[in-house]
Amino acid sequence: MQLNVLTSSLIIGTGFILSSASHATPLMTKEQYADYSVEYRCIEQTYHQDLEKKEAELIKLENKYGLNDDNFDAFDELITEYERDKALVASIHERAKTECNQ
Repeated sequence: MQLNVLTSSLIIGTGFILSSASHATPLMTKEQYADYSVEYRCIEQTYHQDLEKKEAELIKLENKYGLNDDNFDAFDELITEYERDKALVASIHERAKTECNQ
């Protein structure tokens, strides 16, 4: 009986942790992701022939949005989720065409 109570507690506790994690605040909102993506594309376009400058600008961009080795996996998952939103992707593409050429 004692093992059964312990197992039940673990299952309930695990369920709480998983449900809490699934409701955690994302690393960035869709709006922030769109801004990041547009800025990233502009850097890629602007500095495509100057790799040192491009790398320096990308590091600044990562710092601006709080991206680092500790949250890389979370950001990677976020990209996968947000890239499924076709309207968001189209918006990023259109913004990049306009904003990168200014």
